[in-house]
Amino acid sequence: MSKINVVAIERQYCSGGSEIGRKTAELLGVPCYDREIVDKAAERLGITADEIRKFEEWVMSPIRAGLHLRRENQLDMFEKVFAAETEIIAEYARKGPCIIVGRCAGYILKSLTRTLTVYVYADQESRVSRAVNEHGIAFDDAAGVLKRYDKKRGDFYNVNTRQNWSSMQSYDICLNSTTLGTDGCARTICDMVRASEAAK
Repeated sequence: MSKINVVAIERQYCSGGSEIGRKTAELLGVPCYDREIVDKAAERLGITADEIRKFEEWVMSPIRAGLHLRRENQLDMFEKVFAAETEIIAEYARKGPCIIVGRCAGYILKSLTRTLTVYVYADQESRVSRAVNEHGIAFDDAAGVLKRYDKKRGDFYNVNTRQNWSSMQSYDICLNSTTLGTDGCARTICDMVRASEAAK
């Protein structure tokens, strides 16, 4: 059995997935790629990261998609964005061991290199607390924001992979960051990576 080369993390909004990615990378001494993927894709396409988010939101809206998508040519740009991100993720993986957060990295890399796919989730109370305390979201708005961002991430994953973003069958391991904490999640991932290195 070959060792795990890439850890690909998908995560609920405000579950601590990005933080877990960074902590795992520090423990393993490898780079972590997160928002850099969108920024680099935007640079290659000659647009801004905000424009990429707008294209994604447009495509994910069934009403807009039905009424305006072909005329506005948004679908073509959406496909170009995902193609650019796919290329960038593959480039990162070819450079060597790394952690990649989001953007369907586990699906993209499944036939390229041995990848540990991880889904991070948390209970509603801790997610709301993180949204309020770390992201400055008003308490009364937090639940709605969590739901909206989860839907956006789920739709992006489902459209591009034809798999279920929140289903445990889509991943090698699912981690509850409320129970384990971000440090515990990072250590668990590291243990799995190191076990693969020791296996023959």
